[in-house]
Amino acid sequence: MTKHLIYFSIIFFSLLFLDIYTKINLEVIPYRYITKILAVGSLVSFTIFYFYKKKALKNNLLIYGLFVFFIGDIIIIDHLNMVKFYVSLLLFVAGKICYTLKFMHKEDFSINRLIPFFIVCFLYVAIVYNFIFPNLKLYFIPITLYFFITLLMTLFAYIRKGVANRKSYYLVLCGVGFFIVSETIMVIKMFYGDVLFQDFLVMFCYGAAQYLIVLGLIFEDKSLTVKINSILQAP
Repeated sequence: MTKHLIYFSIIFFSLLFLDIYTKINLEVIPYRYITKILAVGSLVSFTIFYFYKKKALKNNLLIYGLFVFFIGDIIIIDHLNMVKFYVSLLLFVAGKICYTLKFMHKEDFSINRLIPFFIVCFLYVAIVYNFIFPNLKLYFIPITLYFFITLLMTLFAYIRKGVANRKSYYLVLCGVGFFIVSETIMVIKMFYGDVLFQDFLVMFCYGAAQYLIVLGLIFEDKSLTVKINSILQAP
């Protein structure tokens, strides 16, 4: 990582922890809107700046996805409003679809690698639904759709191996893993019961997920390790 990425990482995680502190200790209005915009907005701004320097803003699915997530993050602050809750859910689904399309590639992959993936996914869904199913009721379809899109995104992140370089592959895969942890804690909190340190874990894992996915896709170009310093330092 260049010093610019290190500086940005410090700023982003400082703002993320500030947003988490605000969520846990302060009033939603107006403080949470301010800290959320600062935290997520810093990631969006850095990503746009990087791809602008690289002249790769046009049709960039990562930026589209980030922007959709950003809007969804602001709307879901008022999650007790059911209309806003469903709108934010749709925006998060749209953001994940953008990420999924970004992860897709035309290279062949081993079918044998999918067997353990689907086994793990089946066990994961079975365990989570064992906790939340009795209380889903009218939420069954939207929550199931949401999990399906998450697992689809995970699948395409998983089969990037051999196409993306090693650093990019594992950063993105870890980011998707943090997504799953965040959303699992969230649905268990909503439809089963409280989880220890739930608010901190949901927000930290979500922020870390977005950060790692962005970083992984920035490092996707095999020659990026050499070029990134000159791109970020250009006047």
